Amino acid sequence: MIASIAMFDTYSGNYEDAPEAAELKGAFLCTAEDIVSSYLGFDPKQQEHTDIVCSGTGSRRLYLPCRNITAVQALTVGTADVDTSLVAACDDHIRFVDHATKFPVGEDNIVVSYTAGWDTQEMPSVIVVSILRIATLMLSETGGNIGLTGKSFADNSRTFVNYSNYRKYLQPLDSLRILGF
Repeated sequence: MIASIAMFDTYSGNYEDAPEAAELKGAFLCTAEDIVSSYLGFDPKQQEHTDIVCSGTGSRRLYLPCRNITAVQALTVGTADVDTSLVAACDDHIRFVDHATKFPVGEDNIVVSYTAGWDTQEMPSVIVVSILRIATLMLSETGGNIGLTGKSFADNSRTFVNYSNYRKYLQPLDSLRILGF
C-alpha cells in the first residue's frame, strides 16, 4: 500500500486498533489507492511494465502510459532489438540519445519493457494525501453517515456535507495524469 494504516490513523484521528477496524481501514486505503490509480491512468507504485506501443511517432520521443520512467530494460522496433544504452528514460517518455534516430511510424511496431512509478518512500506527497483524504471520507461515511462535519464561528455555525464525489480530492493530481492512452 502507498499509505500505511499508521499514516491513516494520524491523518483521520481515528486510532481504533481492533482487528476488524484495521481490516476496514486497510480496505479503505486499498480502495482509495485504486480510485487514485484509475484517475491517474497508471499505478504509481514502482514496477516493471511491458507495452506494445500502438504506433511510433516518427520523432525521437515515445510517450508511455506511466510516469517517472527510470529505466528501459528492452526495446524492440519492428523485428530488431535496440541497444537500450541508446535510449534515455524521461518522466513520461523515452527518447533516443542521438538526434538522428527516430521511432518509425507504424502500427503495433514497438515493444518496450521499462520500470516506472515511485518507490513508496519517494511517492509524491500529493498522491499520498489524496489517498488519505479519500480513505478518511470513506471512514466518515461508515454506519450510514454521509460525511458530515461542522464548524462554529462567532456569529453562527455551519455544517458541511461531503458526498462520495472524490473529484475535489483528485484535482490536485491533474498534473500527474496520463491522458490519451
